[in-house]
Amino acid sequence: MKLFVTSLLLIFAITSFAQEPAVADTLIAAEKVHSPKKATIRSAVLPGWGQVYNKKTWKLPIVYGGMGTCVYFIDRNTKKYKLYRNALVAEFDEDPNTVNNTIYDSSQLNQLTDDYRRLLDISYICLAAVYVLNIIDANVDAHLFTYDIGEDISMNVRPSFIQTDRVNTGIGLTINF
Repeated sequence: MKLFVTSLLLIFAITSFAQEPAVADTLIAAEKVHSPKKATIRSAVLPGWGQVYNKKTWKLPIVYGGMGTCVYFIDRNTKKYKLYRNALVAEFDEDPNTVNNTIYDSSQLNQLTDDYRRLLDISYICLAAVYVLNIIDANVDAHLFTYDIGEDISMNVRPSFIQTDRVNTGIGLTINF
């Protein structure tokens, strides 16, 4: 009888310990379902992939619109820069075959070349900024993915009176969580 009770307690103890890691594994798996690290890496590899992973596909047109706009201005500024640079080179070289086909003189060409080079640099900086903001957005969205905004969160602003030796007026702020 004593052996039977000991065996029964041993089996109960083993099965209860065996179930505990399964529950813990399930909780860990549930927490790992949505990883900020995965969202960040995915957005770094392919812009917008982190937003898709976060189920915020409405942000894709914003990401690709911003990047497309930057690429458009990079292309446009590169063409203008090369046009005015080549015209400036044609203005100063000794070759009679190269001719300045623009309506600008050398000082204006020099200014235009500098301006379009600066605009080209700004376009590259904007492209890098859109890319980095895409990664940051994916990371922040992934961190806030499971954040619950319930009905009980509220803020109430109302006038209040503070009783001391004299009456003071003020604004009270109440935040409920």
